[in-house]
Parts: sequence; C-alpha cells; structure tokens
Amino acid sequence: MYKYQQNLGTRSYGGGSTSSYDTGRYSSTRPTSYNEYSRSTTNLDTDYKKLYEEEKSSNEKLRKELEQCKQELRESKKELDRVMRKQNDRTESTNEKREKRTLERKISEMEEELKKMESLKADNNRLKEENGALIRVISKLSK
Repeated sequence: MYKYQQNLGTRSYGGGSTSSYDTGRYSSTRPTSYNEYSRSTTNLDTDYKKLYEEEKSSNEKLRKELEQCKQELRESKKELDRVMRKQNDRTESTNEKREKRTLERKISEMEEELKKMESLKADNNRLKEENGALIRVISKLSK
C-alpha cells in the first residue's frame, strides 16, 4: 500500500501539469499496514473503553450522590413535619390555655352575677313581705 502511495506522488495529466502529493503527511497520519491499523484501533478502543468506564463510574457516583440528596431531602421533610406538628401542638396548647383562661373568667363573672341575683332575690322576697305587711296595715286602717 505504501508503494502505491509513493507512485501517486507525481502524476502528469493531459495538460502537462504535474501535481505532487505530500506522501509524508499521509504516511504519518494513516497507518500503512494492517498491524499499525490494528494497533491504532486497539489504542482507540482502549481509550474509548477507558473513557466509557470513567463516565460510567462518574455517572454511578452522581447517581449515588443524587440518591443521598433525595434521602436527605426526605429526612429533612420528615423533620420539618415533626417540628411543624410540635409547633402546632404548642400553638394549640397556647390557644387552649387562652380559651381556658377566658372560660374561667366567664365562670367567675357568672358566679358574681349569680351572687348578685341571689342578693336581688333575697331583696325581692323581703320587699314582697314588706309589701304584704303594708297591704295588711292599709286594709286594717281602711276598715
């Protein structure tokens, strides 16, 4: 094959012009024998295989990192939910305490009103009795 390339180096065409090819360039970039070709493809295959393996391991590392991040996210969400529930419980507890205080105040106010009512009932009964006594006195005076 190399001899064929050397023969192509100078060729004359009908017009008498000659064209020369740079055989050194072709011989340095192209393999000149099957052995050279198989060695160069083996190197390329090895390089591609090496690159593939590197990319594969890199992808696997990234997958593991992604899974770890997802797991951390799940754990963080659980923790956030737990903290929010705890906060809600505190808020509910605080609200319940407020409601309890409010109800206790209302109860004490009602108890005071009840005492006033009992006092008013007692005054009302006393006034009824006095009224009855006055009516009796007036009826005796009018006879």
